Amino acid sequence: MRIGRFAGVRVTLNNYFLLVLLAYAWWGLFPEALAVFGAALLHEVAHMVAARAYGLTVRELELLPFGGVARIEDLDLVSLEPEVETAVALAGPLQNVVLAGAARLLAGYEIWDASQAAIFWRANLGLALFNLLPGLPLDGGRVLRAYLSCRLPWRQATEVSAGVGQAVGGALVFLGAVLYRQGLPALTTALLGAFLLAAASGERRWAGLTLLRYLAHKQTELGRGEVLTGRLLVAGADTRLKDVMREFGTRRYHLIWVVNRERNLAGVLGEDEFITALFGLGPGATLGEALARRKP
Repeated sequence: MRIGRFAGVRVTLNNYFLLVLLAYAWWGLFPEALAVFGAALLHEVAHMVAARAYGLTVRELELLPFGGVARIEDLDLVSLEPEVETAVALAGPLQNVVLAGAARLLAGYEIWDASQAAIFWRANLGLALFNLLPGLPLDGGRVLRAYLSCRLPWRQATEVSAGVGQAVGGALVFLGAVLYRQGLPALTTALLGAFLLAAASGERRWAGLTLLRYLAHKQTELGRGEVLTGRLLVAGADTRLKDVMREFGTRRYHLIWVVNRERNLAGVLGEDEFITALFGLGPGATLGEALARRKP
């Protein structure tokens, strides 16, 4: 649901977020609902400011149960730049921590009513801590992926981070069920878990397509004269293209040495040739077929 614009960016409410607000209101916690709304909005504004600092265009701010998402043009390309992804991801929780500290400070000097400041403090601190959990699509998961992608293939880093996100989501659903059996309010916890499970699964499902877009984008960068570190991969001629792509990382140009059954060099595929074969033959094709395809 669209609620307006902020600094030229469209702001919308996710239906799950609306359910959380309604749940708070149903339990007589309307001030807490407003605090969650404000904390989530300011959280996303921080992401927007950080993204713009890197020259990125933000199309929309959507508020979600666990915070929100700043919809950035070519966000999938940003996710393959570890430094940028880390900076943009940490901006939101950092904003919430600053706001929580400000609320405590203002209450301490009796500038702000202590009870109202406490509500705002808890909302911001809770949102910051939750988003720093190391599982995609939370901010902490993006930081974890950025860290792992410097040491592991990007696809593997994404799967690990998304797996943690699924585990966190499953734990929240389980916790919600336990709370319900104890006769305690559990709707918010269960909704958070279900949403996180679905979102983490989506991150995992689209990882391959994101990597393909990045590889195509990298060819443009090389055309502009950018210098990348090379990485050599060695695989048998019967190896499928999709299995090779799982080993691709970020900020590197890959060369694939293809060896035959006798372990002799059968040929070399550059990254651009590999991508051409991937689109032309499909991910189930082999490196041997890719080599044969380029021959006249």
